[in-house]
Amino acid sequence: MKAVVYTRVSTASQAEEGFSLQAQYENLIQYVRLQSWDLLRIYTDPGVSAKDLNRPGVKEMLEDLKSGKFDAIVVHKLDRLTRNISDLYDLVELVNKKNIKLVSTSENIDTSTPMGRMFVYLLGIFAQMFRENLSEEVKKGLTERAEQGFRNAFAPYGYEMNEKGELDIVPDQAEFIREVFQLLIEKKNGYHTIAKILNKKNVPGLRGGIFHGSTIEQILKNHTYTGKNHWKLKDKPESERIIRDASHDAIIDQETFDKAQDIIGRRSRGELSRSSYDYPFSTIIRCDRCGGPYHGLMMPKIGNKYYYYRCFNKLRGKCDQSDLSELKFERMFFAHFSIGDLGIDYKEVAVTKDDPVAERKKIERDLDRSEQRRKNWQYAFGDGKLPYDDYVKLIDEEMVRVQELQVQLEGIREVPQAVLSRVELWESVKQLQENWGYLERETKKDFISALFKSITILKVDKVWSITGVDWV
Repeated sequence: MKAVVYTRVSTASQAEEGFSLQAQYENLIQYVRLQSWDLLRIYTDPGVSAKDLNRPGVKEMLEDLKSGKFDAIVVHKLDRLTRNISDLYDLVELVNKKNIKLVSTSENIDTSTPMGRMFVYLLGIFAQMFRENLSEEVKKGLTERAEQGFRNAFAPYGYEMNEKGELDIVPDQAEFIREVFQLLIEKKNGYHTIAKILNKKNVPGLRGGIFHGSTIEQILKNHTYTGKNHWKLKDKPESERIIRDASHDAIIDQETFDKAQDIIGRRSRGELSRSSYDYPFSTIIRCDRCGGPYHGLMMPKIGNKYYYYRCFNKLRGKCDQSDLSELKFERMFFAHFSIGDLGIDYKEVAVTKDDPVAERKKIERDLDRSEQRRKNWQYAFGDGKLPYDDYVKLIDEEMVRVQELQVQLEGIREVPQAVLSRVELWESVKQLQENWGYLERETKKDFISALFKSITILKVDKVWSITGVDWV
């Protein structure tokens, strides 16, 4: 008879006598040998909860079960497989349908008998009750720890955990944390824009990954950077977050952090628009003389607002090209994109700010490679070619990477890519011109940003002209 073995430990019970992977492994191997069965594979999930069957080791085992690759599954206890009574019921039905024996060595259960199946269901009920009660006790324990000022989370970007379990600042990462807050407060950049800025500079994220808008949001809202520990239950409102002074050094002072929260709060309530959105062409216009971006400015003028653009390098005293009024640039802009001007730089271009399809495929390939690595390690472990301690370390590190990749995958929004011809580009600008006077300033900015990376301008003999166009 071909038999497979399944082992699992949760993080909380890893150190308990009789529950370690090594103890389960030795117990189950001995049982298989005594039965004179052939050991085909060892499936395992180190440090993973049994709340459901969504675990790499279990999923692989179920696939092999459905393919008829083995005749018996041997576990230390049934709760190693699952503590969910519905999942346990379905699992027992599946093994019986496939004529597979499910054996629990410590509970002396064999599901190939009617009494064995009945006992399994009873145990499953109690296991689910234990899991639900344990979940409540864990929540109480975490809340009490947070109230006392202890930390309930891993080290965030910018810190690392030392041997004493305390947070130490990582200097290089701390500089980027400060830059993130500066980009929000001073430049009024949004989450995704900040992520793009860091990725363009090849700033390595946590464990070498890239930044996403969601990770920037987490950084900007993380009280840890002010020298505090904080925690709340996922289903509770932000007002119930527990915040306590901690012993680690702060990266961001409280005043800076509060300014960031004020901007985030006002923006989420629609009370504050990003300053760059007040100026449709801000940073899109580029100076042909020095290469710097033009920034939008406004000043009151006879009971109205006068909008104009100034070269950033002029603000720094490094360029002498003149300011340009927004109204004058709008006229020049739409006149430039007349039907007779189509020959200047216009190619068929793919218009999209990102390539989420390619990014999604890359992450999915990384997940597939990770799954293959885990399979290879499981085979090596089962064949005795990979030591137990090395196996557990490899699996634990790999699962951290898998979780990060899954978070990145969930954060990708599919944006269809549209290929625009010369005529379609002109039609887009023409349509924009027809509706320009009816659009809000923020909407104008969205349209301009969707079409152009930059529009280069130059003033010669008091005459302005557009000298180059770079489409998105």
